[in-house]
Amino acid sequence: MSDPDRIVAPYGTWPSPLSAADLAAASVGYNDLVVDGADVLWLQSDPTDGGRVAVVRAGADGPEVLSPVGFNARTRVGEYGGGALGAGHGVVLACSWDDQRVHRIVDGAATPVTPEPSTAAGIRWAQMTVLPGGEGFVAIRETHGPDRPRGNVNVHGTEEAVNEIVHVDLASGECTVLVTGPDFVGGPFVDADGTRMAWLQWDHPDMPWDSAALWVADLRLGESPSLGEARHVAGGDGSAVADALWDGDRLLFSDDPDGWWNVFAWANGSTQRLQDEAVDSGAPRWVHGIGQLAVVDGAVHVQTLSDGYAHARRLDGAGGGVALEIDGVGLVGSLATVGSDLAMIAGGPALPTGVLRVDPTTGRATRLSATREDAAAEIGAVPEHMTFPTADDAVAHGLYYPPTSVTHVGPDDERPPLVVLTHGGPTSAARTTVNGTAQYWTSRGFAVVDVNYRGSVGYGRAYRDALRGSWGIHDVADTIAATRHLVAQGLADPDRLIIEGGSAGGYTTLLALCTTDTFAAGGSLFGVADLRALATDTHKFESRYLDSMVGPWPEDEQVYVDRSPITHVESLSTPMIVLQGDEDAVVPPAQAELIVAALRRRGIPHAYILFEGEQHGFRKAANITRSLEARLAFYGHVLGFDPADDIDLPEFQSGPNG
Repeated sequence: MSDPDRIVAPYGTWPSPLSAADLAAASVGYNDLVVDGADVLWLQSDPTDGGRVAVVRAGADGPEVLSPVGFNARTRVGEYGGGALGAGHGVVLACSWDDQRVHRIVDGAATPVTPEPSTAAGIRWAQMTVLPGGEGFVAIRETHGPDRPRGNVNVHGTEEAVNEIVHVDLASGECTVLVTGPDFVGGPFVDADGTRMAWLQWDHPDMPWDSAALWVADLRLGESPSLGEARHVAGGDGSAVADALWDGDRLLFSDDPDGWWNVFAWANGSTQRLQDEAVDSGAPRWVHGIGQLAVVDGAVHVQTLSDGYAHARRLDGAGGGVALEIDGVGLVGSLATVGSDLAMIAGGPALPTGVLRVDPTTGRATRLSATREDAAAEIGAVPEHMTFPTADDAVAHGLYYPPTSVTHVGPDDERPPLVVLTHGGPTSAARTTVNGTAQYWTSRGFAVVDVNYRGSVGYGRAYRDALRGSWGIHDVADTIAATRHLVAQGLADPDRLIIEGGSAGGYTTLLALCTTDTFAAGGSLFGVADLRALATDTHKFESRYLDSMVGPWPEDEQVYVDRSPITHVESLSTPMIVLQGDEDAVVPPAQAELIVAALRRRGIPHAYILFEGEQHGFRKAANITRSLEARLAFYGHVLGFDPADDIDLPEFQSGPNG
């Protein structure tokens, strides 16, 4: 029965207090949480300034920007970056997007401290850890082009970058290699005395969540920094250490030898299990600079993911743990210790993400980052975790958001259109932070489901590994199953189903559109169209990812052909909008253009927007705004309703001649 206090209007046509411009302006990013004594620092992106990332410190009178105007603190290590900020012993370091060198930040000025590469951005840095005394730091160095210290030919016959852990003298810029040989390294993790260093390492074709080993060695500083004998601590051979942290003489780490990321402690050659729970106290290492462990007054705290909720969990010393109850927090993205409190990047369905200082005994939180308006957080669409049956007698999961408005309600005899979101990765997850995209749709009368298909994280290794060899099969099946589940419950209109996703989620979207007739419209944001092209024309970090997700290359080339959306375009009949950044090195524009050419050739209604100056994901406010408004206008045009927003339909093409 309709609510007499709300206006009855068709779903999809409701006016919303959340405009695309509001959402874009609120798309502030927080990363690389670092604590130096009593100081809490982080990186903060500003979509209204072209996505520029500033170094920010919590001050007595509010947050203060330390980096100079125009400085953009981002690193391209692994292309996804992370770890562009380092601070310790009064020294603040940040990577510059423009030259990829490490700069020292002093009194609002940035001075480069690492050598200038032979080619622009040829030497990249991440995870700078300042050593006691503040005279040097250790960091990940990723070297491209002629500066590579050795040849490094991959299976495709091309030279790829060399990743190492390096000591850098702050006064001279002299670099000394400490760890070299593995294809990839993570960390480094240095103890408080600066006498021991731990690190992660893994090799092709593994990804860090497949198999990553933790090593430790004595750190010898002086005129010629070096490491003592390296000792293997844990991980590798089918288990993956996610993160590590020194706590006095013991090294804490998260590992998954039994199928769940749990916390262990290593000291004097002996390992003790601190946690034995069926929860994932760890996360896939897509980027550097995320702290998953913290110790406060002897109590170990860890970022834990369960059913889409990433919370801070305090271990009880007896193998278990309890989630901290922090008002409004449904997602904890990074942890650190500051005094007797936790510093964290956190948010929730109705709490704008930001930097918080939390008393772990009471859960009382103080916001360190600026308080900001976030209309998305005010919409109030709270996700419901759902588990549903899928193919192969399996189950899958998702987060369902109902249409939500304080002023409007849909007709009793109408079911809402459904937007199905497919997350990227694919080794990632839909999570319960303020999902601005979901709030944008729900406030206009759409239902939304964010699918955690098989292969998603937070449900243990068996669920995560279920997609190995089956990407393009299980993810598509689970997405269809989630859609049918909601239709069967009367929560979605079967004739107005929309699917959209970005990157790996764009691949799932494209394949679902090319191989099924479930959806009435779709949106691909920098999605993968040709797996062969992705396998042979992508960056080092993911260059062997498909070996596990699809099959060994080139032995299984036919599988790549069979699973590529571009192979099935002759079956494609669904209108689609395609969005792409012209500087994307992860999924190059050529992938989008393959699909656009097929849509044009087959005379299928479509729109294509290529955003200038954008990489893998959109960072500029104007482009975020345009991408949302274009999709809303496109879907309204295809499904036959007029959105309440005053927006323009993107250039609409219906055939070979436009």
